[in-house]
Amino acid sequence: MKIIIYGSQYGTTRQYAQELSKRTGIEAEEYSDIKDINQYDTIIYLGALYAGSVMGMKKTLNKISNFNNKKIIIATVGLADPNDKQNTDNIRDGIKRQLSEEVYNCASIHFLRGGIDYNLLNLKHKTMMAFVHRRLKGSKEEKKTAEEKVILETYGKKVDYIDFNALNPIIDEIQ
Repeated sequence: MKIIIYGSQYGTTRQYAQELSKRTGIEAEEYSDIKDINQYDTIIYLGALYAGSVMGMKKTLNKISNFNNKKIIIATVGLADPNDKQNTDNIRDGIKRQLSEEVYNCASIHFLRGGIDYNLLNLKHKTMMAFVHRRLKGSKEEKKTAEEKVILETYGKKVDYIDFNALNPIIDEIQ
């Protein structure tokens, strides 16, 4: 059995999960609704990136007890460009810290670009982004990562980088 599991705060990751479900015929469920992850032999986890963590991933994937014949595909959804190697290396490091070694070693990892709408952010996230923005404005340009640059460029705006064609490598891997 196959399942698409997702963790989404503001909806971008949910959009990717629903599109992937539509294209593959695999049911998509929010991570909080998954009762027994071990019944699935193919697990596709899509998770929103927040402060270096993938929403719900650790709680969900670390419940896998039997790795025999399991295919695990992880796709992160974040604001920064997934074509930037420094960005993807940082995301991989964060994933590695969140998962058991067994899960990490048998997972394939993909990177999707999401979006942000500052008008929809809750107070906690607005405050956090304001703090990050103020800190970054004062830092030297040559020391800023691609992720930090995109935070500065998009601060206070609504941006949408969703590209459903970026799901194609995941679909190829599922089949």
